[in-house]
Amino acid sequence: MVREQLAVLKMLEEGKITTNEAFDLLDAIGQTDRSVEPSLDVPTAQQPSDETHAEHSAPDMDDAVFPGLDVVKLTEMRIHGVTPEFIEELSQMGIPGLSMDRLVAMRIHGVKPEYVREMRSAGLDPSVDQLIQMRIHGVTPEFLGEFHSLGFTKLDVPKLIQMRIHGVMSDFYVQLESLGVEGLTIDRMIQMRIHGATPDYVREIQALGLTELNADKLIEMRIHGVTANYVQRMEASGLHDLTVDRLIELRGD
Repeated sequence: MVREQLAVLKMLEEGKITTNEAFDLLDAIGQTDRSVEPSLDVPTAQQPSDETHAEHSAPDMDDAVFPGLDVVKLTEMRIHGVTPEFIEELSQMGIPGLSMDRLVAMRIHGVKPEYVREMRSAGLDPSVDQLIQMRIHGVTPEFLGEFHSLGFTKLDVPKLIQMRIHGVMSDFYVQLESLGVEGLTIDRMIQMRIHGATPDYVREIQALGLTELNADKLIEMRIHGVTANYVQRMEASGLHDLTVDRLIELRGD
């Protein structure tokens, strides 16, 4: 059945038939539903799902891709370049969870078959929704490759999306490492970005003589508001030889 559907979409794309004619043809092969309310909704950004691919078992293309075609959806697919070739190439790759709305979202956000192949060759196997989220947040093959070259080779899709959302770039790691900061895991770097423990912050603190800093202490310092200005005020008040732990304790008083 999917072959006939693709043929109709191909004719629509080439301008050989109108959307109304496409509707009639699809109706004739029993794949349209005139009772379906037309919708132009496209999936928006969602938090990554921890669903396993077992829960996304590959569905039958007849049911998954075209459960109820209508004129509006056909037009939307044509506007965004959801061509028969695009659909067929993705379906041949065995990507589960394909639907009309997801196909449109994939085209809007640039999820091309080539991108899927690159992510898979890097050892990832994202779901459709994860692929869309990865493109939305800028998880590119180059981004992944930079972290692989730094030794971070066991990154999963949710973690990569988190890294991009919070701005954990390869340069962030390189600068912190060059400053002697220890304990730089991906999770700690995400927390450092969230709380503002940037390389500039580290330099300011180190300039005051506090040089033995690790990722956990820097996060704790930022959470408690231990800034360079605060350290200078404490010293001006007569307190000297202040340690990181003592500064955090004073901020908590």
